Amino acid sequence: MKLRYLLITVFSLGCFSPISAEELVVNYSYNGSHNTDFSNISVSLKIEDVLDDRDGEPRQIADEYLAEIPLSEMIHIALVQGLEHGGAELVVSDQDMQIQGRIVSSELRTVDRAGVESLQLTIRTHVALQGRGRTIWETTLFGRGTVPAQEGVGAAVVGSLDRMVRELVNDDYFIIELQ
Repeated sequence: MKLRYLLITVFSLGCFSPISAEELVVNYSYNGSHNTDFSNISVSLKIEDVLDDRDGEPRQIADEYLAEIPLSEMIHIALVQGLEHGGAELVVSDQDMQIQGRIVSSELRTVDRAGVESLQLTIRTHVALQGRGRTIWETTLFGRGTVPAQEGVGAAVVGSLDRMVRELVNDDYFIIELQ
């Protein structure tokens, strides 16, 4: 009887002990070099707060990694900085159009890239350009950052967000709708 109680206690403590997560300071800033010109768009544009459709901790990047701010805020910062890099003058109210986004998923994997152990972070974010009372354009941005493992998860986040921005600003249909 005592052995059974001991096994149940050990099992319970193992299952319900808090999982420690590694906290990262990503401090994201878009440093890309896209050549898309948004300085002459014909509409006023706002980027709404990005929502997070994932369950759980909003700061979770993937697995046991937490960022200093929610991932949705990082994505919002990336989208704003990416458009401003191209000369867009975004507004905070009285917009003709707005971009709405929501995180669909975030997944971190270890992969072999030409014999180098690498971290591959994939963030999927659904974005929609809305205006005139309807959705004008929408897609799911596929941000994948792959870096050598020694560079760490923070570098994979930066790579993923940079790719997400490139995917948005290089989308011909998105650009056409803003002209």
